[in-house]
Amino acid sequence: MIFLKRLFSHNAILTILLLALLVYKVFQRRIRQHVTEEKPLIGAAKRKLVHPTGQAIFQMFAYIQVIVLELPNGEKQRQFGKPLTYEQRKVLTYLGFDETIYL
Repeated sequence: MIFLKRLFSHNAILTILLLALLVYKVFQRRIRQHVTEEKPLIGAAKRKLVHPTGQAIFQMFAYIQVIVLELPNGEKQRQFGKPLTYEQRKVLTYLGFDETIYL
């Protein structure tokens, strides 16, 4: 019985890891479809990214701050600490999102 529980647990963890890897690869592929030599992304440290990795894309979004303001009427309002850069908005567009995904 203990062996079966452990086996199920290992299989569940492996399934989750494989699913996460699949999502990561699809994310990376969707961005690479839009990036060319003529239209590279500008990543962290102003590097040109012609074949951006998922990690390089995540680094572009590493320091986004979302500030939550509580208004006098009790309503909560979310806004960016600083506006998104042109490159960040471009990546979100490539993925089919807009900046409201954070708000």
